[in-house]
Amino acid sequence: MEQNFFRELARTLSRLQGGRFAGAVIMRADWQLMEDESVATAGLEVLKDRHGLFQVRCTAGKEVLEVTMLLGRYQKQLPDKSNLTSQLTGQNDLSNWQVEPAAVQAFTEAVGDTNWIHQGERPVIPGLLLMEKLLGERPAGKKLLSLRFYHAMTAGTVLVDWSAGKFFQQEKMTAAFRWQ
Repeated sequence: MEQNFFRELARTLSRLQGGRFAGAVIMRADWQLMEDESVATAGLEVLKDRHGLFQVRCTAGKEVLEVTMLLGRYQKQLPDKSNLTSQLTGQNDLSNWQVEPAAVQAFTEAVGDTNWIHQGERPVIPGLLLMEKLLGERPAGKKLLSLRFYHAMTAGTVLVDWSAGKFFQQEKMTAAFRWQ
């Protein structure tokens, strides 16, 4: 079995703390398993830094994580075009994930993430914690996972629609994911 470097990638990303990174939210995260370990140089590389948008690439082993963040504020709420009841009625490809505040705290402590939005009684679930859970369900042969966030998810029940590649919470589609 291959070694999993995802937590190392999350620790590398967590080095971005304080100042302008306080309250930052992840808009998009792309994970990829490279064919050749020599392709990726371990570390952190800034790809874009302008107008409050920050894009970074973290590498460890054969794994690469590219993250796009909004700095210093919660993500703006996009128009909610989802209707949880009508979209999910009768579908069987659903899972309920319970993400307890203790799990959020354990993850953020393990990777060194001190962002204040991940603290308190109903913390915002770190996007990388959701990505880690998805990677635990990775279909055979898939080497790329893209995750796009639309609304913040707080600790509690998260509904996963596997066939559509979507997360739902509190009557909203909160994120979408795609395997390749």
